[in-house]
Amino acid sequence: MSAAEYEVVYLGTRPCAEGVASFRFSRPEGYSFTPGQFFALTLVTNDGAESKFFSHADAPADAAIELTTRLSDSLFKRALVELQPGATVTVSGPKGRLGVPEGADSVGFLTGGVGITPAHSIIRDAMQRSTGLDIVLIYGNRDEQCIPYGDEFRSYAEAGALLYVETLDHPEAGWRGESGFITADLVRRHVAQPENRHWIVAGPPPMVDAMKRVVADLGLPSESVFYELFAGYGPNG
Repeated sequence: MSAAEYEVVYLGTRPCAEGVASFRFSRPEGYSFTPGQFFALTLVTNDGAESKFFSHADAPADAAIELTTRLSDSLFKRALVELQPGATVTVSGPKGRLGVPEGADSVGFLTGGVGITPAHSIIRDAMQRSTGLDIVLIYGNRDEQCIPYGDEFRSYAEAGALLYVETLDHPEAGWRGESGFITADLVRRHVAQPENRHWIVAGPPPMVDAMKRVVADLGLPSESVFYELFAGYGPNG
């Protein structure tokens, strides 16, 4: 069955350093999704209409659809950046089955950069609905200049609502979090019995490949790990 199409209105953007930004669109009447799902956005570029898939960064109860993406010089990303508030575009969806299994009481995320979007949707929904889900988020980024949704995750952690571990590839002096890539040793330092929870891995292919090695090193059961591969992040993505 093909996904339904909807006309939506572009509402605005929120930039993040290092060429990352969040874009918001009106939520059409009748559109609903499960946290972790994705949708297609269609824009008119200089070569005609083009569609790209994006994970929902918003929660189902939010008033707007939100996507967060790395910017580039591709025709699609140029058209996205050049949108003016009030412009009408098309989305279709939702699609995908990524999410927390029904009945699961704990989940962990291994992700980095814009791979955070499905995790943000799932976590934000859990916080809004006070589900009591036991959440671990291990989140890698390049540096402190751009940690999408970092302030929101820190606020949840400070309230005791989740275990949040940040690690940076290039931390500046005074950084108090972890440094370097996500490793099995890093996970073990923060998570007791990681094999006893459901895990979600999301990000571009190099990130997912690296996390597959971490999953193997941790000895996690294959049936307890779900992967979301963000394709299209090459030089022209």
